[in-house]
Amino acid sequence: MTSRILAAGVFVGATALVAPVAVSAHAEAAPTPGAGDASILDLIPGDTGDRMLAQVPLVDAATGLRAAVERGPSRGYAGIGLVGDHVTLWWKGTLPADIASAVATARRIAPVEVARAAYAKTELVAAAARIAPVVDGDARDAAHDVRLRTDGSGIEIAVDDADAALPKLPATGVRTTVVERDRLVPRSRENDSAPWNGGARIWNDSGAGCTVGFGVREVPTGTNHLLSAGHCGSVGSQWSDGQGEPIGLQTHKNADHDTMLIATPSAGGWLYVGGSNDEVKARVVGWTEVFPGQLLCQSGATSAWEIGTPVCNLEVQFHYTDREDLVEATQLDGDDSARSGDSGGPVYAVNANGTVLAAGTTTRSAGPGFGFQDFATARDDFGDIVPVTGAAATCRVSFAVTNSWGTGYEAAVTVYNDGPQLTGWNVGWTFGGNQVVQGRWNGVFQQIGATVTVTNENYNATIPSGGSVSFGFTADGPATIPAPFTLNGSSCS
Repeated sequence: MTSRILAAGVFVGATALVAPVAVSAHAEAAPTPGAGDASILDLIPGDTGDRMLAQVPLVDAATGLRAAVERGPSRGYAGIGLVGDHVTLWWKGTLPADIASAVATARRIAPVEVARAAYAKTELVAAAARIAPVVDGDARDAAHDVRLRTDGSGIEIAVDDADAALPKLPATGVRTTVVERDRLVPRSRENDSAPWNGGARIWNDSGAGCTVGFGVREVPTGTNHLLSAGHCGSVGSQWSDGQGEPIGLQTHKNADHDTMLIATPSAGGWLYVGGSNDEVKARVVGWTEVFPGQLLCQSGATSAWEIGTPVCNLEVQFHYTDREDLVEATQLDGDDSARSGDSGGPVYAVNANGTVLAAGTTTRSAGPGFGFQDFATARDDFGDIVPVTGAAATCRVSFAVTNSWGTGYEAAVTVYNDGPQLTGWNVGWTFGGNQVVQGRWNGVFQQIGATVTVTNENYNATIPSGGSVSFGFTADGPATIPAPFTLNGSSCS
């Protein structure tokens, strides 16, 4: 077997989130067709849902930091994680000016701490690359994963038995520890119809059953596909729904990353989130990066059959950085994270209005252990793909009230672009009351009556496809969430 190299994090107290310091929501309510008043929010335990929603501004801030890191050389970067009620950036040495500026911007959205790392990620990757071949070549197969700690404190080697004898490891100059952890093993709705939605049961022509992750669209061509797990089938396989109705042929596969695409003329923008035979769905409104400490849900078809609800409270623990590039999470209540037949199923974040964001697709599980492929890696595999959404929108807006007082408030706005790259942008909305913008950052504001238009500064004029931009303001008046939002005249979800 082949060991996997992960980026791992230590999150002492990470699950004990305090009450939200920001009120965060998306602009649009999400009706659920055919399901009465049922919503995914009704299926998630209240405290779990509250903790997930409290992370929205943290994810917005962390996404901006990651983009800044990826724009330049790696330098001293070690990792980014969500720790309790704040974002932590681990860095070895002095922050470069561009990263310090990105931290200042992110702090307008959510609390951000910069912590000293013993090693940069580049040092950990180099050390792990020397250790992994030795672990892979061990005839006793005692170890199964090589992990990079997100906090930059060293490398972990995951073993089946802490008392097992390991092969002699090469000296790397990086602190290496051994941890005992179960191996994750692969995990493979019953009668969907076009447009095909996430969470539905699918079968290929060789009799393998899996779950749809998300309907996706290629931005340049508008071509529709279904995203699922690569180990479910091979290129050329014919896929059908739970009752045998043809969906389409599998056209793409990345075996290392366990991703695949099924071509179909009609992909849907909803997820099944209830039981196997009900119509409870959530609308997909975009996708999200994932970070250690983040809480997610999964809605595989077999889990839906057995428990009738999503599996939530999945806390991201590690990012693999080997050829598989998987992400590992843990179900914090100790429940089974997934079941056979959940493979390829949707992994997602939940918004305050009951809509969801694509985070990845299910790959492996072992009890509460959970392995999935993140959506960002699927984009790397298959080009500029974005989730098909339940509304015709190519942008999404996250609006978070970051501070408030008796007569006013401060808000951070993050705009995610799921359309083609934009060079020059304007964002518009209408206040629902007598709010008046007083201060602003990262954008040029104009207000006429209740209508506000924000245009770019020279330094943030470009929003790449799949990218985002953040700006903010202070205002007099009540801290209510304005709607609808537009980006260059087009409605956002």
